[in-house]
Amino acid sequence: MIIPNVLQDKNPPSNEEIIAKLMESIAEEEIALANIISSEADKINAFVGESLDFPTSPTNQEILAFNQSIHRIIESVLMKEWLLLRKLETVISLKEKIDHGKLNNPLIESEELNED
Repeated sequence: MIIPNVLQDKNPPSNEEIIAKLMESIAEEEIALANIISSEADKINAFVGESLDFPTSPTNQEILAFNQSIHRIIESVLMKEWLLLRKLETVISLKEKIDHGKLNNPLIESEELNED
């Protein structure tokens, strides 16, 4: 993925465009996480079977290994959700600073976010 250098762009994005892009990136990540959760649910349903009869006749050890695998993935999703929450809180803070005139150009003055 190529990340453009917006600081050297002759027409830098407006504050509203920056906020919109940040919110869009959060939404895209949430969709990706939802897809991961859905895939894991499908995998669990296939493993357990429609009648909850474990059609592949797994051993207890295989069931435990499968459970641990699902647990690790869900734990990773939970950590990512926490990071997205922090990102959302930062975007909200940025938006409030812009709305109250405390921040004119977030691309140049981003270090001001850490002052409060």
